[in-house]
Amino acid sequence: MQVETIHNPPPLDALLERFGSGVQPFILDSAQSNNGLGHWSFFGADPFSVIEGDLEQLRLAMAPFQIENTTDIPFVGGAVGYISYDYGRAIETMPTIATDDRRIPQLRFGLYDSIAAYDHASGELHLIASGQSQPADKGLEALRHLLYAERKIPRRNLPPCIGPWEWNLDQAAFCRAVNEIKDYIAKGDVYQVNLSRRARCKFEGDPLHLYSALRKGNPGPYCAYLDTGDYSILSTSPEQFLEKSGRELVTRPIKGTRPRGDSFEEDQKFAEELARSPKERAELLMIVDLVRNDLGRVAEYGSVRVEDLYQIEQYSRVMHQTAQVKARLAANKDVYDCIHALFPGGSITGAPKIRAMQIIEELEPTRRNAYCGSIGYVGFDGDAEFNIAIRSLHLVDGYLDYQVGGGIVWDSKPEDEFLETYHKARAIHETIDALCRSQS
Repeated sequence: MQVETIHNPPPLDALLERFGSGVQPFILDSAQSNNGLGHWSFFGADPFSVIEGDLEQLRLAMAPFQIENTTDIPFVGGAVGYISYDYGRAIETMPTIATDDRRIPQLRFGLYDSIAAYDHASGELHLIASGQSQPADKGLEALRHLLYAERKIPRRNLPPCIGPWEWNLDQAAFCRAVNEIKDYIAKGDVYQVNLSRRARCKFEGDPLHLYSALRKGNPGPYCAYLDTGDYSILSTSPEQFLEKSGRELVTRPIKGTRPRGDSFEEDQKFAEELARSPKERAELLMIVDLVRNDLGRVAEYGSVRVEDLYQIEQYSRVMHQTAQVKARLAANKDVYDCIHALFPGGSITGAPKIRAMQIIEELEPTRRNAYCGSIGYVGFDGDAEFNIAIRSLHLVDGYLDYQVGGGIVWDSKPEDEFLETYHKARAIHETIDALCRSQS
């Protein structure tokens, strides 16, 4: 493995443009750092292999490529991609009710042996060639070319969105679904279900320009951009699904949302309201218990612990209530076992998880695909980090969509739950519409 450090690299916007213009590029991007989160951003293009299938296929594909990471950089090459929420069907038995109108793979990863890592603390860019598929010096040369070569064909300017936004659940339908979930709760089927709805419109334009606008208008510490050549997935997620560093495991569920205030005083009022809400605290505690149980399936006995329960994190348009659950991986388990045990994340399913997923399939008219799945990496060294792919968009076959949701419990008020989806959608919707208007 070879590492070349650039002390004064091009600006971050230029890095996004240059690496994002490559073949099947990825960007794992810390567009906003909160409480020490989001120290690194990673870039790459031109994978030497692509895996579509299941976690076992990914495990087998990665097995020949094992390296020891002796640097302080958490990711020095490996598999980058996404796991669809609907991959949960490969883990648990689910009914088939919702329409799969995107028709993208449930799991897709590219294997990248040469990547760039940007350190937000130092401002340095590290070019890293692991030498897995080609000599390391050739890998560094390819990275320099991506970074410095002049592009002969500029990326296309973004034209306006075409057609109105269409929701798969309007207000009346969403509120009916909330009441149906409350009926299930009253019967004892579940304690909580995460219900979401999707907005969709026809769109012609450059997904990278769209991602650049979204990460500025609605930043988060776990942003991601994937362009497969056939479709694109964009995410500005604030939520971590899983981090594995050595044998240490961390997951950070989010439950509870309030809008940001128009003044400092209003901001404080909303934060105090969120912190004191019995409903929001109960929601988060239920999900923390679920995550503890999931981690317990792959952790050393007695190592699972909860930290920072009920912490408030603030973002550009909303604030969230979070917790952190940590554990130590059992000696006979690996990162793929971890993903299998935790997936999909409890914060975007409900509790109990399997019954909540069955109800989601019944009440949401379309499959979630990458939304509420996870985007991230598994390194050649066995470490990993993934987000929960909320605040995420698909661009497939000329249609752009995003999805928003929230946790429904026994005392949920349908109109309030609908309003929460509005607040979550606003930052995405306004950013997209403003960008489209500016190019019209």
